[in-house]
Amino acid sequence: SHDKGGLVICGKAPNNLPDDKTNRELEGGYGAFHGGTDVADNSGSLKYVRVEYAGIPINPNQEVNSFTFGSVGSGTTVDYIQASYGLDDSFEWFGGTVNAKYLVAFRCLDDDFDTDFGYRGNVQFGLIVRDPSIADQSSSSTSEGFESDNDANGTNATPYTTPVFSNITLNIVTGK
Repeated sequence: SHDKGGLVICGKAPNNLPDDKTNRELEGGYGAFHGGTDVADNSGSLKYVRVEYAGIPINPNQEVNSFTFGSVGSGTTVDYIQASYGLDDSFEWFGGTVNAKYLVAFRCLDDDFDTDFGYRGNVQFGLIVRDPSIADQSSSSTSEGFESDNDANGTNATPYTTPVFSNITLNIVTGK
């Protein structure tokens, strides 16, 4: 059963949200505030972590991603992490500059790699395994695995969302 909310890390790196960029709450209204001016902000180290069956809704139609990064800076280490069977995105970056290596997104319902609000990091060595029979038919393509927006309204707010994804494999599977 999906009874976990996922892992959320908030930092003090820049985002492109309007007004107060230093104290923004992540979607869902659960008290996760992020944002600042420190590009190299360090939120610690996240290595060899797997999150399974995340995505319990906080509010109606507002599920939590398996991994959520809010304005996390480049001083943070994110390596060897896996999201499996989540009800929302596998990985979502809301602003920030954190780099990540060796990510696995396995059979999640929504997007696998989702970037918004001025995220400017590098993601290298990723594996996406999607199953069209369980992917969210209402909003995301079952054969893509990426969603990227500058912001929710598609404005020219800066910094621009400009992630770099390298060495990513996307595999479409069906059945068990």
